[in-house]
Amino acid sequence: MSELAYVNGVFCDPADAKVSIEDRGFQFADGVYEVLVAPGGRLFRAAEHLERLRRSCEAIDLQVDFDALDLSAVIREGISRSGFEDVMVYVQITRGVVPRDHVYPDGLTPTVVATFKPKPVHDDAFRRTGVALETAQDIRWARCSVKSIALLPNVMLKQAARRRGRFDAVLVGPDGNVREASCANIFAITGGTLRTPPPDEQILHGVTRAYILECARDLGIPTEEAELPVADLLAADEVFISSTTMDIMPVATIDDQTIGAGQAGPVTWRLLERFRRNLTKGV
Repeated sequence: MSELAYVNGVFCDPADAKVSIEDRGFQFADGVYEVLVAPGGRLFRAAEHLERLRRSCEAIDLQVDFDALDLSAVIREGISRSGFEDVMVYVQITRGVVPRDHVYPDGLTPTVVATFKPKPVHDDAFRRTGVALETAQDIRWARCSVKSIALLPNVMLKQAARRRGRFDAVLVGPDGNVREASCANIFAITGGTLRTPPPDEQILHGVTRAYILECARDLGIPTEEAELPVADLLAADEVFISSTTMDIMPVATIDDQTIGAGQAGPVTWRLLERFRRNLTKGV
C-alpha cells in the first residue's frame, strides 16, 4: 500500500508527479476539483461527485471531454493500485498550460491530476465530544457552488480558527445568515427538525449534505432548507457539520457558547448511524 498520483494519463509516485509552472492552475487557481471516498474500496456516490465536477467545469468555461477522459475508470484503477482499505481520492482539473495572461485561448488541453491516499479517521470518542467552531464574516467569492481550487479565503478563515483553538469557522453573510463552514456544510436541529441553509450560490451543494437529508427523511426526521440566522444556530438543540471526508461531525460550542448539551446529540447520532449503514455499499 502506498500513496499514488495520476497526472495526465500516467500513474506515478507522488514525488514524481509534476506539472508545468505555466499551468493556469498554478498561475491563476484556474481550475476545479472533487474529493471522493471509497470506504472498504467501494466508492461513495461517485456519479454525484463526477456530475458536480462536470458542472463546475461548465460554470468556468473549462472544456473537458469527459467521455474520452473516463474519470470513473481512472479513479477505480487508482483505488485498486493504492491498496488502501479506506481511500480518499482528490481529482483536480485545470485549464492547462499556456504563457501567463489573464485572457486564455480556446482549445487548451486541460491538466488532469489525482491523488489516492488513506481516508482521514475521526474516532467516535472525538465525535461524541463534539468540536468547537467560531463565526466569521464570509470573504469568499460569490459563486461558492462552483468547487473552485481558489481556496485562499477558506484557508485563511480555517487557519485563524485553528490558531484560536477552534476546529473550523462558520461563515456568515452580510445579512446575518449562516452559510457553511470553511470546508463543510452545516446543520442545526431544533425541536426535532433538521435545518440547513438552502442550496444557492452562497454554499457548496454538498454530496454528503444531500445524502444526510435523504437519511433524515428515511428516519422520519423533518427537514427544512431555509435561511439560518446566527441566533437560531446558537439556540439550536444540536449542530453538526458535514463533508465527504469526515461524514458527520457534531459541534459542542460556537463562539464559546455551548450548543445543547455540549456534546453529540441523539438526533445527530441517529443520522450518523443511518449514514454509516449504507456507506460501504457505495450508495
